[in-house]
Amino acid sequence: MKIETSKPANQRDVTKERVATWLVMHQATRVLQEHVERRLDESTHLSWLEFELLWRLKLAADHPLQMNELAARLLASPSGITRVADRLEREGLITRETPTDNRRIVQVALTPLGASTLADADRAFHDGLREAMSDALTADDGVRLRRIMRKLLEHNGAWSAERCDPMATP
Repeated sequence: MKIETSKPANQRDVTKERVATWLVMHQATRVLQEHVERRLDESTHLSWLEFELLWRLKLAADHPLQMNELAARLLASPSGITRVADRLEREGLITRETPTDNRRIVQVALTPLGASTLADADRAFHDGLREAMSDALTADDGVRLRRIMRKLLEHNGAWSAERCDPMATP
């Protein structure tokens, strides 16, 4: 008795469509990120991760973030964030302090130089977004795209308003 192991045609078509969708989504993300990173590097010599770390600190405003909070918000490893923070601290863009009452944590804050550098980088970031994305999408396209991406994040248990939509959270 021969057992058929191949998928029916309609399942193969669904699989092909999902793979094609993933490839387009992945390629678009890489192209957009490379474009924005190029603009950031040209204007401030910051990488995307360095920019996002500074930007997250600005959003936190009066509440210094802990290194582990930064790693979680940036979807990065703690050791990776430490290396980035080392460079930013050497450049005078951030400070790191260990509170005397809890020596297990390290709090990170933006310095005035970091805020100034971030302002320049933010302009480059928005210019890069406009060039690479906004000129190609209508406002309605952007809303639909965010909804779809949120759906995927929620489905995979990865949606966090604090991380994914920080400007909307108080």
